[in-house]
Amino acid sequence: MSVTLPSTANKMKWVSGPSNAPLPPMVRGLPLLGNVLDLADDVLAFMVKQYQTLGSVFRFKVLNETYTAIAGPEANLFFAREGNDHFRSKEFWEGMDEELGAKTTLISTDGEVHARLRQLEKAGYGKSVVEAHFPEVVALTQQTLAGWSVGTSRSVLSSIQDMVTEQLGTITVGRGPGDYVADIRTFVRTALLVRVTRQRPGFLLHLPAYRRAKARSHELGQKIIEQHRRNPPIDREPNLVDDALAAVARGEILVEDDLIPMALGPYIAGLDTASNTIAFALYALHLHPEVLARVRTEAAELFAAGPPTPDRLRKADVLHRALLETMRRYPIAPAVQRTVVKPFEFAGYRVDAGQRIFIGTTVAHFIPELHPDPYRFDIDRYLPPRNEHRVPGAFAPFSLGAHTCLGAGLAETQIMLTLATLLHFGRFEIDPPDYKLKVRASPTPAPDNRFKLRLVEKRV
Repeated sequence: MSVTLPSTANKMKWVSGPSNAPLPPMVRGLPLLGNVLDLADDVLAFMVKQYQTLGSVFRFKVLNETYTAIAGPEANLFFAREGNDHFRSKEFWEGMDEELGAKTTLISTDGEVHARLRQLEKAGYGKSVVEAHFPEVVALTQQTLAGWSVGTSRSVLSSIQDMVTEQLGTITVGRGPGDYVADIRTFVRTALLVRVTRQRPGFLLHLPAYRRAKARSHELGQKIIEQHRRNPPIDREPNLVDDALAAVARGEILVEDDLIPMALGPYIAGLDTASNTIAFALYALHLHPEVLARVRTEAAELFAAGPPTPDRLRKADVLHRALLETMRRYPIAPAVQRTVVKPFEFAGYRVDAGQRIFIGTTVAHFIPELHPDPYRFDIDRYLPPRNEHRVPGAFAPFSLGAHTCLGAGLAETQIMLTLATLLHFGRFEIDPPDYKLKVRASPTPAPDNRFKLRLVEKRV
C-alpha cells in the first residue's frame, strides 16, 4: 500500500503578506481559563482533535492570551519552506536564555545568526561524535545494567535519563554530569515549565531547591569550561566546548556568557529528548513481543562479531524501523511555538504579524490518509511500497526547516545503540504486566514514573 499527500496539500494553501481573509475559527474553551487545561493535559491530543474538527488552522485561548495554530502536512510544508521569513523564535525561548545567563543561543535565534551558530555547533553535535565513542556508550549502558539487580523493578524514565545524560556528556564535552545530574534535572525541567511552556507559576524560580539546582548546574558548566581551557585540543579532536571557546577568542558570534549554555547543552538536549524516546521505545517493544524478539535477534547479531561498529549498527533494519515508529507514535516535541513576524493567509484564513503561533508538526503523524490506523504500532510503515515517512509533510519527529534538530543523526545512533545494548544484555518485563501507559505531558511528553521494568535476566 502506498500513501500520497491529501489533495489539499497539493494545492499550496498559503499566501504571504497582509490579507482581508477572516480570522481562523476559535476553539471552544472554559470561561477565563480558555483551553489551558486541555494543553496542560496533552498538547498533541488537543491539536489532533482540533485539526479533525476545525481544519488545518484555528485559534484558542490560554487565560487572557489568544494563540493561532496551524497543523497537518500543509502546515509542515509551509513551516519548512517559509518559516524563516514568517516566524521568530526569540519570544518563546528568551526566558530559558535568561535562566542560562546567555546572550545568544541556537534555540532562540533565527536567520543569519542562527545559520552561523548551526555551522559552529554542527561538528560538536554530529553523528560522527557518537560513532567515534561506541565503546563508551556501550560501557555506560552496561554500567546501568550492572547496578540493576535481577528480579527488581525500576522506574524507567529516571534511570534512562541518568544514563543518557552521562553518555552525552562523556562523548560531547568530555565528562558526564556525575552527581550533578539531579540538579540538572531540577534546573532544566523547572526552567522549561516556568519560562518556556509556562505551565507552572513563576514563584517556583525563587524556591531554594530551584536556586540551588541552578547554581550547581552553572557550577558544572564552569568546571567544564575551565577543564577545556586547561587542556586545549592538542592531542585530541576538538569538541563542542573547544569550538565555542575558539569562537569567543575570535570575537565571533559568542561572548563569555554564552559558554555555560554551550557546556550544558548536551545534558539539556538529552534530558527530555533521547531519554524520553528510549523510554517510549522500551514500552512499545515490550507491548509488542513479536517486534521485541526481532530487535533482540538483531542486537545479538550486532554483538556477535565483537564490539558494535557503526557499519553493523546501520544494518539493524528492524531496530531502526522500531525507532522511527516510536518517534511517530510517541513524539517528544509535538508542536513548535513561534511569533509571527510577517503576516500570511493560510487555508483561507489570515494570520497577523505579532500573533503567537503553534505549529503542530506531529499532528500529521495521526492523520489516517498519511498513516493508516495511526494509533497502531506498525514498523512496516517504513518499508516499500508504503514508505509513509517519505511523504512530504507526513513525518517530523525532529521538527522542520531551519530549526530542524541539529543532533538528529547523533540522537538516532545513540538511541539505537543504547536500545541494542539494553536488550542484548538484559531481559525485561513490564511491571506490573497490566500497566497502561500514562503520558506525563510536561515539559515534554514522557512515560510517567509508574512505568517500570523488572529485570528478569542479564548477561555477565
